[in-house]
Amino acid sequence: MRKRLVHFSIGGINVSLLSDCRSFVDEYLSLYAPYRRESGQQGAIVVEIRAGHHFPWRRGPYLIRGEDDNGIQVRRRREVLPHLEWIINWQIIQQREEYVQLHAAALEIGRKALILPGDPGCGKSTLTAGLLARRWSYLCDEFALIDRATLAVHPFPRALCMKERSFPVVDGLGLPLRRKIPYRKPVKGRVAFLNPREIRSDIEGRPSPVRWVVFPRYVAGATPRLDQLTRSQAAYELARQCFNFRVHHQHTLAKLTDVVRQADCYQLTAGDLGPTCDLVESRLL
Repeated sequence: MRKRLVHFSIGGINVSLLSDCRSFVDEYLSLYAPYRRESGQQGAIVVEIRAGHHFPWRRGPYLIRGEDDNGIQVRRRREVLPHLEWIINWQIIQQREEYVQLHAAALEIGRKALILPGDPGCGKSTLTAGLLARRWSYLCDEFALIDRATLAVHPFPRALCMKERSFPVVDGLGLPLRRKIPYRKPVKGRVAFLNPREIRSDIEGRPSPVRWVVFPRYVAGATPRLDQLTRSQAAYELARQCFNFRVHHQHTLAKLTDVVRQADCYQLTAGDLGPTCDLVESRLL
């Protein structure tokens, strides 16, 4: 089968996707069609998806790989798109050292950025969806890119990946969650994607300095609470959530210290989404 090559520019990240499986290219296009480009760009992240009949000696029927790695083999079709997103992230970690790269969501309002760092399952994506349904603009989900030179968070408007436990909450907001294909991640289980551009057309944010650093932690049934953190506590926690901290770690730590020096920093105990968003907006804005 003839391979298909499609190019994208997602925020400041150029991606070229190569595959002999048209359906996977179409799925990716359904999320990122506005970012499609006619030609590739120098320095683009190149990722390939191969169907299993090309490598019967491998364990899985699909191989997803970047240019300089062996890639990931997955057995099920529903695992391909979530793993494709991660392979792109991994290539960014390897190639784009001009950014401090955090495991965090980020939003923007009035040219001021809010970053939401945290471990998997802390509620970053759900809180992001709740704020997007209000008046916030979107920078990223799970992968925040902070420019080392300017300390601004740059847009990387990938689709939000929502866990199954968040489906009813997102449905309650009336947001267009894509569940036709039951995607799965090894640790997260069943997931679905939310295209932020389907919430509203003007949702994409601009590079913005960090004004707030909020570490969310979802606790079922909890009364939402926002507690101030010292900047030293916040810098330590940011370092723990930094994907490329070991690359020039002293320089990276200095940059994280600069980030928190200009920000208000909080620990958020998140409960029901509506009251949690109300609390965040009342305290930050």
